[in-house]
Amino acid sequence: MTTWLTLLLAAVAVIIASMQWFVARQKFVLDLFDRRFKAYNDVLSAVRPIIGAGDASHNQIVDLNIAVQNSKFLFGSDVNDYLKAVYQTAVKLHFWNSIYNSNDPQAHLAPEGMYECSMKLAEFFDDYPFLCQAYMMMPEKRVRTPVEWYRDRNELRKSYGGEPPEI
Repeated sequence: MTTWLTLLLAAVAVIIASMQWFVARQKFVLDLFDRRFKAYNDVLSAVRPIIGAGDASHNQIVDLNIAVQNSKFLFGSDVNDYLKAVYQTAVKLHFWNSIYNSNDPQAHLAPEGMYECSMKLAEFFDDYPFLCQAYMMMPEKRVRTPVEWYRDRNELRKSYGGEPPEI
């Protein structure tokens, strides 16, 4: 009798431990999603005014750099390399805008440089969400209750014609 009770308690302990592991895993996935989504939105908020104005002020470049640095450890190298390129494009845009009406020898190249930078940044809202999409997926599914599982299995059994015909 005590052997069965010990086995029953061990089985209950294993079930509880596995449920705790599953809940902890779900919490980890949700927390990671929340952090990534915040970093994603921070980058969008930093790039949006730069694209809207067609120029990048010093404060906007600093905000973009902070957003890029905050997302460094949350995404893979593909997203990080893309964000570095966006940051460099914003810096170049600021450079071209700063020499546009000056006596700089490269001032005649400024309109073309501003246009190229603006076109690269215009593609941002298409490319960035596509790159981040793989990191924003939540593959975890809701665990069905035993009643739902039994109901689904029963429906599957019925679909194979295992039920006797009604008379």
